[in-house]
Amino acid sequence: MPYTYLVTYDIPDDGRRTDISDLLATHGARVQYSVFEITLPTKKDIQRLRGTLRRRMNREEDQIRLYPLPTPVLSELVILGNRRLEERADYWIL
Repeated sequence: MPYTYLVTYDIPDDGRRTDISDLLATHGARVQYSVFEITLPTKKDIQRLRGTLRRRMNREEDQIRLYPLPTPVLSELVILGNRRLEERADYWIL
């Protein structure tokens, strides 16, 4: 059974914020600038991600929140508006 979380963060340091954002982007979709929907296949994968986030953050300055999203909540998701975030490209084509 997959596990889905809404992950939000408030990180004042640009370098750490980029590091955390890049990590989360490898695991799920960015739905707002500081918000990701992460779905991982096992509880162990979620625990690994939590450990990685703990190691990369500054516990005194940063805050990361993981909200578990049960399947019934996701099936009732309502999105208002058509604005899409521009995905950051890690490469340039010249």
